[in-house]
This record gives sequence, C-alpha cells and structure tokens, in this order.
Amino acid sequence: MMNRCAELLFWVGRYTERIENHTRLIDVNFHMRHELIKNENEQDYMWERLVSAIGNVDNFNKKYKEINEHSAIQFLTFDKTNANSIYSCVQQTRTNMRALRQLLPDELWDITNAFYLWLKDQNLKTALEQSPYFFYQRIREWISSFNGTAFSVMAREQEWDFLHAGKHLERAENILRILYTIYINFLEDGSLSQKKSDYNRMIVLLKSIGGYEGFRKVHANNVSFESVVEYMMLHPTFPRSVHYSLTSLETNLQNIRQQDYNFSLLSDQAIELAAKIKDILAGSQGELYGLDLLYQMLGSCHQLGETITKTFFQEEFVGA
Repeated sequence: MMNRCAELLFWVGRYTERIENHTRLIDVNFHMRHELIKNENEQDYMWERLVSAIGNVDNFNKKYKEINEHSAIQFLTFDKTNANSIYSCVQQTRTNMRALRQLLPDELWDITNAFYLWLKDQNLKTALEQSPYFFYQRIREWISSFNGTAFSVMAREQEWDFLHAGKHLERAENILRILYTIYINFLEDGSLSQKKSDYNRMIVLLKSIGGYEGFRKVHANNVSFESVVEYMMLHPTFPRSVHYSLTSLETNLQNIRQQDYNFSLLSDQAIELAAKIKDILAGSQGELYGLDLLYQMLGSCHQLGETITKTFFQEEFVGA
C-alpha cells in the first residue's frame, strides 16, 4: 500500500473516533446540565470545562467574547475555523474517503458523503430548534452506521488495520485528555472532597463514554473518582479503556508488519512503544489518580503517534 493511502486511512480512523467522542460528551453534558448546575454562572463554567476537555481554550478565546452554551456548541460543532470541530472532522473524513474510494467499499463513501451533505446545511439555530438531543443522536447514528458497515464488509487486510490503528490511538488519547482535564477541575474547585458532586460528575462521565452499564456490572454503586478512573484506564474488556485501546492498537500494528515486508523492521519501534506504554499503565495502579501519570501517558501517546507517522507515512522511512 502507498504510504499516502495508509496515512489517509489512519486519519479516517482518528477523525471518526474524534467525532464520536465529541458528540457523546456534548450530548450528555447538554442533557444532564440541569442535574449538575445551580445557577447561570456555574452553567457557563460547565461549558468552559467541556471546551477545555475536547477543544482548545486559547483558540476559543480568540474568536468568542464569552463562553456559554451557545458559543461552546458553535465552537465544538459547527466552527469551520476549529480544526477539531465536528464539522471539520466530518469534512476531512469525506476528503480522505474520496481519495480512498478505490480501496474501500462503496457503502462507506455513500454513508460519509450523505452525512456530510446533511451536516453542512445545519447550524446552531437548526440544531437547537430541532432539539439538541435529536441532532446529536443523528450524528451518533451516522458513526454507528459507518462503524457497523466497516465491520461487516471490510476485508481484514492493511486497510482495516490502518483505519483501526488510528481509531484506537485516538480513543486512548481522548480518554486520557478527559481524565486529565477533569482532575485539574476537581483540584481547582475542591470537589474531590465533595462526595455528592463527585458522584454526579462521575455518572455523567461514564455515560458520556458509553461505560455506565459496564461499570455498574463491575462496581455496582461504588461510583467514586478512583473506581471510575481505574475502570477507564485499566479494564481489559471495556472497549474504551486505555488498556483495551492500546492492546488493540498493538495488534493492528503487528498485523501491518506481518502483511508488508517493507514495514517489518521499521514497525518494531512503534510496537515496542505501544507495549511500553501498556507496561507503564499496568505497573502504576497505585498512581492512577495523579496528574503526573496522566500527563506522562498523554505525552507517550503523542510520541506513539509521531512514531507511527515516521514509520509508515513519511517517504524517507518507507522502503522502495
């Protein structure tokens, strides 16, 4: 496979995962905001924390005078100048998919193109008028349709592994970034010592990543910051845990190495780094609740992304 096509596939996986992550967080926070806030100022602070978790506060502040429900949703969902907005990610996914049409099933292009055409006609006003619940539900349904179709019709060859390598790396980074931001917020407002506030926020967090039911099966009603962090970081069967994501990523990289001789030696460094990150995580159970570990893990995932890029996508690193 040409390294350019491999890179496009890798980023399709990252973009689609980023869209789902953002959609879940916005949707759950929007519909549970009345359970978490007591006044308008606290509501604005909630949106500020959401922008911190999945956006870029500096970029937001350059364009918007104040942060509130409307400006946050606009920035995270529709803002074309925000490279991480849902619209920008859908647009880039479509651009990549168009270049990959000869490598991917037609159904995936049809799903992506139809959704992009619908989304580009939407705006903040239409989203709020039709109910944000139905609007974000539509996005989640599109992601489910895309993922389900890919699972059903894609051959388990290099295209599949590059797509899912991007998805799993993005998923691990998303979880770590969310936990890092939440921990900082807890330290700032002192809510780690407020059990009721802790409980309510953890319920929202679990629901936003689709982990509420799975968590309750393991921990019943023991909903604490520590138990939720442990579940999100270490649980071996929860598909959004950092451990599960890195294990799946390692498998994708090993499959790529086996399928392509040109990558057999170069990909070792990416596989070894993924395994090293897993080892750090597995050996730090007593330190899961500190900023240092979360920061270290985020840095390691970023380094892994750079290593994958140098290994598979840059021409000077790919054999003839």
